[in-house]
Amino acid sequence: MQTGEQKQWRVFATTFIVTIAVLFPTLMIGLFVLDPYGTRRVTLIDPPGVRAQGTRTEHASRARDHSFDSVIIGNSRMQALHPERLTQLTGANFASLTIPGTRPKEQLTMLDWYLRHREASPRVILLGTDIFWCYGDKTLKTVNPFPFWLYEEDTLAYARGLVRFNALEEGVRRIEYAIGGRDRARPDGYWDYDPIYVAHGHEEAEKQHLLLQYKPEDVVNLTGQFPALEMLRDMLPRVPSDTLVVFMVPPTFVSGQPREGTPEHATEQACYSALTEIAQSRPRTIVIDWNGVRPETEDPAFYFDQIHYKGKLARVLEETLAARINADLELIPAKLMAKPYRKLRTDMVN
Repeated sequence: MQTGEQKQWRVFATTFIVTIAVLFPTLMIGLFVLDPYGTRRVTLIDPPGVRAQGTRTEHASRARDHSFDSVIIGNSRMQALHPERLTQLTGANFASLTIPGTRPKEQLTMLDWYLRHREASPRVILLGTDIFWCYGDKTLKTVNPFPFWLYEEDTLAYARGLVRFNALEEGVRRIEYAIGGRDRARPDGYWDYDPIYVAHGHEEAEKQHLLLQYKPEDVVNLTGQFPALEMLRDMLPRVPSDTLVVFMVPPTFVSGQPREGTPEHATEQACYSALTEIAQSRPRTIVIDWNGVRPETEDPAFYFDQIHYKGKLARVLEETLAARINADLELIPAKLMAKPYRKLRTDMVN
């Protein structure tokens, strides 16, 4: 026979379980309808854009914005490129879908999401293809957390991803944003990292001394197989034939470039040869390779560290990119579109 205390605990336990069983599904349905990251799977509450929350989640909304017909995709090595300036220089409306600390797996996920939500052919896709595309790891390992669930095509997988406390918090912030209580993230996605590096002392003598030390990325893959590039090759047929695709090998300061005769150098050469072959297999596809010894890679005033260049070098890159993009958007007649482009090195550009 149960005591009064036991009955109270039983009533409490039953009430708690029933409450959770009712409240949790209701909460999740509400969160799904709120669409905290602006994926537009549901549009009952659909203010333009999203609040400033970090590029890993902001891009779920930004990549669906049809006012942008061109994109920059990559990691922090593409982040300094200014989409507004590329828009001014080319007439194509650029957004930046760059995410610091990402590798090819996340960048291919972003490209996939962008392509799935286009109503018209993109004009330009500018993809950063740095040395991390050269790993031999077939799993395309990542080094930082990334919400792959947010970019899933499967709605159920997305819904499962919402089952986390930070998504619930973001749902509350979404309501605040919808009623004007929070600022909108910059629509074109540009994020100037120069002030951050300056604040962390990268302009000081000690950091500048480190810049001069030989320090290439430790990427060695002598198999001749580059899984990330193969995944890129497989995705390219989904890109409309009238879209210009630009693979950009971002500049590296000379002390960060591998020396000839090293395994790292052999890896780089084989990898970028494979990248060139992929570009040649598709019309309206070019490679702009900023590696090598040239004024843009020898001047330490252009760099915070071996791989992160300053805004003033980004302005130089934008001019070169715009010149090539304009040539292809405006001057290529239809009868030549079936011909592949040869790899362009920036030392061929005046």
